[in-house]
Amino acid sequence: MKKLVIIYVLLLLTACSSKPTIKIDFNPETNFQIFTSYQYPPEADTSFDANPIMINRIQTAIDNTLSAKRLTKHEYVDKHSADLTIKVSFTEQEKQNNPSFSIGLGTSVMGSNSSSSIGLSTSVPINSKSNIITTIIIDISDESQAIWHGRDHYETSDDLTIKQTNQVVSATVNRLLTNFPPNTNQTN
Repeated sequence: MKKLVIIYVLLLLTACSSKPTIKIDFNPETNFQIFTSYQYPPEADTSFDANPIMINRIQTAIDNTLSAKRLTKHEYVDKHSADLTIKVSFTEQEKQNNPSFSIGLGTSVMGSNSSSSIGLSTSVPINSKSNIITTIIIDISDESQAIWHGRDHYETSDDLTIKQTNQVVSATVNRLLTNFPPNTNQTN
């Protein structure tokens, strides 16, 4: 019986754990404190599924976050017209809702006899909607090299309003840029 309880607790802990979605990488040799301005390069993505409205939405969220950090946006003239150049991109991937899966544990005692059982059940949802996983990627470079890279994603249903989409994009960008510029004195 104790073994079943331990297995049940371990299954619950495994099911509740989640991996962080934010991935940050940066050049620890860079002195991020000297940068005061940034710019976006002219957009060159002319692919069939390009969405300039989403790019603009991400850039607006970056502008709001970086202005609070006292960085000034400049219009792009060339790679020297600002301290930093920020490139943004995103991907969208459809994720089908998974069938549900549950494990049931039970015991029974009748008189002096006891028994334990484990039950499994699955169900496939009918007419389930798919979710969209959107990954936002931000790459920052100075005049000579890439110095910071971040990516994060969010998952939503595909029936968000424009206001809801703006809010979730803003929240994702804020998470990404929370520790920008990074404190290079605390690197390992």
